Amino acid sequence: MPLPGPPRVVIVDADRRVQQSLSELLRVTGQVEVAGCAGEVRSALELIEHARPDAVLVDPRLPDVDAGAALINGIHRALPTTRVILTGWADAHGESALADEEACYVSKDASPDEFVSAIVEACGEPSIG
Repeated sequence: MPLPGPPRVVIVDADRRVQQSLSELLRVTGQVEVAGCAGEVRSALELIEHARPDAVLVDPRLPDVDAGAALINGIHRALPTTRVILTGWADAHGESALADEEACYVSKDASPDEFVSAIVEACGEPSIG
């Protein structure tokens, strides 16, 4: 079922500069609404619970992969229809703890169109349950 408007996304990254850059990049496209940004697991879960985004764009190293896995598991438990899109500077398959659970990945050096496409496509797919 298509969304009634542009997908709403929360950005989770330990680096505040990356949060700001991704947020501005997505806002400029006009195709994605940024509901907020967080830099660590607890504030991310609180923001996600409050904002109820369609997707979460997350670098799973918060500050390490175990924290990222905890965040992703928390999202799946609290909001099972919220889509998770992994991002980072290296291929997501290098993050073996997460690669089996999450197939959607976009590199941080991707173009704005690639970020938007990843979010829109993830939100358009049926939830995996």
